Amino acid sequence: MRPNNLNIWWLPIIFEVVCWLLSACVLIRTGHGRFEDAVGSIRKLKGVKKVFPVLGRYDVVVDLEASDLKELGSTVLRMGKISGVVFTETLVEIQP
Repeated sequence: MRPNNLNIWWLPIIFEVVCWLLSACVLIRTGHGRFEDAVGSIRKLKGVKKVFPVLGRYDVVVDLEASDLKELGSTVLRMGKISGVVFTETLVEIQP
């Protein structure tokens, strides 16, 4: 028997708020000969989902998730301070 006053319209809203994460790709250039050290340190950072070594203008692409912009910015700034990282460029996913 189900109570008449059971109102659960808010469950999908709470689920969406709790589960929504920001996604971003961080493009990283490393210094000559510093690639492996930088990749090892980057893999340990909170929110890093995948690290892709690449050929081309950048040396590493990082798939990153964060709960908000403050956390995302903090993680990217930490990446920029890692020994061997020359610079980063961050591409944040948008919701069209």
